[in-house]
Amino acid sequence: MTGFGKGEEESSAWKVTVVIRSFNGKGLDINLRIPPFMMPAEQKIRELIKSNLKRGSLQVFIEAEPKEATLPVDIDRLVKNAELLKNLTRQKLSLNISDDSLFELSWKYSEKVSPEMDKELEETLLNASRRALKDLLESRKREGEALKRDLFKRAEKIGRLLKEILKNKDRIIHKLKERIRERAKKLNLHEEHPLVVNEILFLLEKMDVEEEITRLETHLRRFKELLSEEGDVGKKLEFIAQEMHREINTLGGKIPDLSIYAVDIKTEIDRIKQQAANIE
Repeated sequence: MTGFGKGEEESSAWKVTVVIRSFNGKGLDINLRIPPFMMPAEQKIRELIKSNLKRGSLQVFIEAEPKEATLPVDIDRLVKNAELLKNLTRQKLSLNISDDSLFELSWKYSEKVSPEMDKELEETLLNASRRALKDLLESRKREGEALKRDLFKRAEKIGRLLKEILKNKDRIIHKLKERIRERAKKLNLHEEHPLVVNEILFLLEKMDVEEEITRLETHLRRFKELLSEEGDVGKKLEFIAQEMHREINTLGGKIPDLSIYAVDIKTEIDRIKQQAANIE
C-alpha cells in the first residue's frame, strides 16, 4: 500500500529526520538513503522496518544535522597546510601558483573527518525511525480501510451477478431442451424416445453448474470474512480470488449463454486480485 511517514528526534547534539515513502509491492523492498557515517546503524533500521511491515516498496530518507554549527575544516591545520604548500611551491620548487589554487589545496587536505556514530546518535536515529514508522502505519491503515471497502463492494457485485446467473440458468436450459424437442419432432421422434432422452440428459449433465456456483458462494463468504480480520490477509485474498476465477471460467465454458455475467464477474475478480496484492 502507498503511504507516507515522517519522524523527527533531537538529542543534545543532533537533530535527526526520517522520511519513509511506501509504494505498492508484493514483497518488502527497502531502499535506504543514509549518510555514510551513520551506516553502522543501517541493519537496525532495516530490522525495525521488517518487524512492522511485510509488503511494500519503501524509500527511506535519513538526515542528521548537528545542533552546533562547525567549520568543515580544521583551521589550525588549514593554516599549516597553506604555509607548507606556499613554502614548497614558491620557494623550493619555484612554481608560480595562485593564491586561489593554494587555498583550494590547503582546504582539501584540512577537511575534518566525518563524525562517528555513537550511542546517543544511534538512539536518536532509532527514535526518529519509530516515529516515521508509526506515522506511515497510520497512513497505510487509512488507505487499507478504503481498499477493504472497495473490495467488499466488488464482492457484493459478484454476489448479485451470481444471482442473475441462477435466475437465468434454468431459463436457458429450458430453452435448449425445447430446441431438442423441436428437432425431434422434425425427425418424427417422440419425447420419450431414447435418443431424445439421452440428448436431454447429456445437455443437463454438460450444463450443470450447481457445483461451481456453490463453490463461488463459499469463496465469497470466506472472502468477506477475511476482509474483517486483522493481520496479513492479502495473500489469502489473492488465493481466493484465483479460485473464484477458476470457477467462473468453468461455469462460463459450460453455459456460453451466460458469458455476459461471467465476463463481468471475471472483470471484478481481476480488479480484486490487483487490489488484494497491496493489502497486508
